[in-house]
Amino acid sequence: MEINNKKDILLLLLYSPGKTDEINESVRGRTRITKMMYLFKKEVLKHFKKGTEITEENFYKFFPWNFGPFSTEIYDDLTFFVLQEFVMEEDCLDEPALPESEEEWEAWLENSGVGPEGDRYDEYYEREYKLTEKGIKFVRQKLWRSLSSSQKKLLKEFKAKMTSVPLRALVRYVYSNYPEDTMSSVIKDDVLGRNY
Repeated sequence: MEINNKKDILLLLLYSPGKTDEINESVRGRTRITKMMYLFKKEVLKHFKKGTEITEENFYKFFPWNFGPFSTEIYDDLTFFVLQEFVMEEDCLDEPALPESEEEWEAWLENSGVGPEGDRYDEYYEREYKLTEKGIKFVRQKLWRSLSSSQKKLLKEFKAKMTSVPLRALVRYVYSNYPEDTMSSVIKDDVLGRNY
């Protein structure tokens, strides 16, 4: 099966080993996943796309937002995969969420039409994401096999790097290296200053 959809990349990143060298290492937080996909587009896609139909034009679209580059499409796809039982999400009660993570979530709820009704949205918790057995089987059989060894290595190195650093360091990296996509941010001075 040829890699031809941005959703394929999201699934492959969840499946890929990372810092522990185990497949399906979980990723903590929607904000981290959003920044990972943003950096994948900016820094990795040009090296990864050979032999795929993925291009910058058909990848996730990001826009400058209150807390840096944002894409509602990623939240939509995560929700889709959770509903299809390809991805599981679990609350991370042991780690407080960053205020910007909560704001991003609330913005997506408003824009998606899901709305904050019900107990599920009474209090925001950071979530951890990983593939279910169904998701693992699909990615292993349909997507992972079609990758070259250099593509697999690239995914592993990228995921290890993105999940090894604190979220705030990842956000600071994005702000420092891609100021054009942080121009609308309300936390820009804090991120680039000493208060973050």
